[in-house]
Amino acid sequence: MRKVLQTILIPALCMLPLLCFAQNEKARLSNESKLSINGKSNVNDFKCESEHELQQDSLGFSYHFEADTINVDGVSLFLEISRFDCGKKAINRDFRSTLKYKEHPFIQITLNELILENEENPVPKSANVTITIAGVERNYEVPLDAFSSTEEAVQVGGNKILYMTDFGLTPPSPLFGLVQVSDELDIVFELVIRFES
Repeated sequence: MRKVLQTILIPALCMLPLLCFAQNEKARLSNESKLSINGKSNVNDFKCESEHELQQDSLGFSYHFEADTINVDGVSLFLEISRFDCGKKAINRDFRSTLKYKEHPFIQITLNELILENEENPVPKSANVTITIAGVERNYEVPLDAFSSTEEAVQVGGNKILYMTDFGLTPPSPLFGLVQVSDELDIVFELVIRFES
């Protein structure tokens, strides 16, 4: 999947040279990267891990600085819901059904801008994104709590709490309601981005 996970690729921009003007760059997301959607119920916790092939074609993107933000153009991520593995068939079934994957097979995330610590220290502290699930769009600021870089690659990590009801979804209650799944979902990511010349 060509666009998998490119929305969180852009924090890598902050370590690139000549950032004062509009830039066009290419990078590749390494298969060392990880992304999961975590939840919990009154019985146990569950983790739905992405099984997407991450190391695909080079990803092109453009961006420009405005004070302490980086505006990003045309960067969207499409994650196929059926490519998440929650560890058990029953949880996979409930996860996919709850997210209405037959009508809306993808989770879409579009990166709008990065917010920097300050103009003198161009390291991103958060990202403004639009997340679409089951055809419903919501805007979020996603904290970035880990960031490291070399000349060849950048590693970035973070997480964001979402609520199923924000997207018009009802948390599942399998086994005739004996199991109550929490409304809360935690999206956790650890991404490794490798630059290409």
